[in-house]
Amino acid sequence: MAGGKETPRQKMIGMMYLVLTALLALNVSKQIVMAFVVVDTGLMKSNRNAVDENTSTYQHFDKALQNDQAKTKPYYDAAQTIKRQAEDMVTYIQNVKVKLVKEVDEKNIDKNDTMLQYVDAKDNFTDPTRIMVGESEDGSGGEGKKLQDKITEFRKQLITVFKSGLKNCSAKDSVETNVGLLTPSTYVADEGKKENWVVFNFSETPLVADIVTLTKLQNDVRSAESAMVNYLYSKIDANSFKVTDFIAKVIPSSSYVIAGDSFKADIFPSAYIATQDPTILIGDVDTVKKAIIGNGEKVTKIVNGIGKYGFRTDKEGPAVLQGVIQMRDPTGVMKSYPFKSSYIVAKAAVVISPTQMNTFYAGVDNPVDISVPGVGDNAIHPSMSYGSIGSGQHGHYIVRCTADQIGKDAVITVQATMPDGSKKNLPGQHFKVKRIPDPACATGGRTGDINISKLQLLAIPKVQAKMPDDFAFSGVSFTVVSFVMAVGSGGQFVEKTGNGGDFSGEMKTLLNQVPKGSYIIIKSVQVRGPDGKQRPIAGQSIKIN
Repeated sequence: MAGGKETPRQKMIGMMYLVLTALLALNVSKQIVMAFVVVDTGLMKSNRNAVDENTSTYQHFDKALQNDQAKTKPYYDAAQTIKRQAEDMVTYIQNVKVKLVKEVDEKNIDKNDTMLQYVDAKDNFTDPTRIMVGESEDGSGGEGKKLQDKITEFRKQLITVFKSGLKNCSAKDSVETNVGLLTPSTYVADEGKKENWVVFNFSETPLVADIVTLTKLQNDVRSAESAMVNYLYSKIDANSFKVTDFIAKVIPSSSYVIAGDSFKADIFPSAYIATQDPTILIGDVDTVKKAIIGNGEKVTKIVNGIGKYGFRTDKEGPAVLQGVIQMRDPTGVMKSYPFKSSYIVAKAAVVISPTQMNTFYAGVDNPVDISVPGVGDNAIHPSMSYGSIGSGQHGHYIVRCTADQIGKDAVITVQATMPDGSKKNLPGQHFKVKRIPDPACATGGRTGDINISKLQLLAIPKVQAKMPDDFAFSGVSFTVVSFVMAVGSGGQFVEKTGNGGDFSGEMKTLLNQVPKGSYIIIKSVQVRGPDGKQRPIAGQSIKIN
């Protein structure tokens, strides 16, 4: 029944259990029955201790997952699966114990409380055998057979971990891990034959022995769970790479260098060894021999295994930094690791891009993107003449110009904080400040000279100002301040003035009276734009059809 490494206490309890079972077979005194109660109490305490130990291991798994999820997660997931399976198995056995006590002792007990000292029918043989073995001699019809099948299936689930493809887990480890939980037939010497697991453990045994057997099985499940999760936890570090080689790395402070500034880079092996600094040589590399051509330039400043190197750039365009890192392996042999990194040397430049057009319009928010190649967005500080530029995030800014700045030449200049901490003023860019273009007059929802029915016109009884479709700014609107409607009636034109854009009651009455073919003129349209200024716009001619 048992499996896994047992503590001395568990071994002692197991020996007591075997001795007491033998004594019960001889129908010895009630004191022997009560001794089983002591054994069961000890086993339950061992089970609680096993749960506490397993909980501690799972907590170690949680910490390992936080520290290195990629390495830990496969083993963590397998451990969580085992945890659920073990819990299900222990719960199933507990339900069998409850069933036995309820049916044999005829007591309603709590699911989690099968303490034998509260059970009266401890020495009942008949009913436990009926429940666990059943009517057939081989025990195939009782709860014991179901229990055996569940244990066998649980063991198979545990063993699949060794074949699951997890790194460092192999089938041979299943023997060393000693999962246990085998349920073989047992040879009975006095009868000269083998008895299957169900009959051997549950036939003609008293309730007290069956309960102890089931508690012992719960202990075996917890032991198997402990063996498996500790095995999985041990494989996390077994999967860690043991440094035997190095990969050369170059990290420049910037791959884009402005002419006249310094190129700076960190050069280091990816695995740092505290007792040995690398030798770093800069120069052309023979990739076949992994060696510097000629003598090369030695990096003299090494800090914590990292070479600190810098030089002043002089020519524009693409450039390459290459060389070799040399280190001695554990056998004392010098090994070389070539590296190569590219970068660009360029003139000082600034990129200022209006996100919607090449000019700034007065009275509206003008979105602008500003960037400096090789410099982070938070190191850019723009300023502006003839307008204002708001603080931006991730290179996005808003420019505002007023009506009195229309026609001016706005200039945006940028000061950049370079990677080495120096300040550099970059050339400015010029932009024209323009007035927002006039909107078009729209009557009945339509612009231009139109033919429209009286019903359509009265469906939208107002004059509106609509921005041209090709105007890139969204959300820019004009309001109609006033307009004049001229309607041909009785051989003459009647004019009505409207305040705002809506048709007045007189206008609607007049429109209802005009016949088909009549002309309506919308003129003297005054609008107000986002800059607060009022301006006239062209009207339109309308023919009623």
